[in-house]
Amino acid sequence: MFTVDPEKYRVIDISYTVMPGESVDRPFAIQKNLLPDGAFRYDILKTHSHVGTHVEVEKHFYEGGKSVAKYPLETFYGPGVLFPVKEKVVTRKTCEERMGDTIEKGDIVVFRNETTDEAEKAVLSPSCAKWLREREIKMLVLDKTMRFGENVEKSREFHDILMSKDVVFVEIVDNLEEISKSRFFVMSLPYKVQRLDSSFCRAIVIEEKD
Repeated sequence: MFTVDPEKYRVIDISYTVMPGESVDRPFAIQKNLLPDGAFRYDILKTHSHVGTHVEVEKHFYEGGKSVAKYPLETFYGPGVLFPVKEKVVTRKTCEERMGDTIEKGDIVVFRNETTDEAEKAVLSPSCAKWLREREIKMLVLDKTMRFGENVEKSREFHDILMSKDVVFVEIVDNLEEISKSRFFVMSLPYKVQRLDSSFCRAIVIEEKD
């Protein structure tokens, strides 16, 4: 029988916990639907596709792009590598100095914010995106305290550089401080919904124990 041996590996939940009603910009409301006799039936969710930990795909950025249901399942899991961020802006030079040749084709790169000032989010620059594109990564995972580009224009440029090469993004992840290895296995599976540009996901890391 196949199993992930808990004596050898540990599973880390890197998903952000969503609290209904905590955001106006990204609403998540739960409405209870009851049977005529008042008995509970099911919850109705009123939200949008970018609340909490979510996977963004081509349709998010391109008119007529592929929705989450159009991607093969293996897009959303695979070998991961940790990219610790200690600067306010991550550039091509940062990538070269910090990671060198450690990123391989098909890797999932997990960016963890290790800057001391949390008042301002650390930024990934377009030159960083170009560097990642050259290494042919397949997925990018971003700490909840980070963002793409210093402004809207550069954020769009960042998305275009990687999404044009079919790279998918996982945003608003949490608990990355729990990761203790430089390499591990990552899984972030979206709902299989046609025409959806982004989907909630439960993101996990599986790493070897010491």
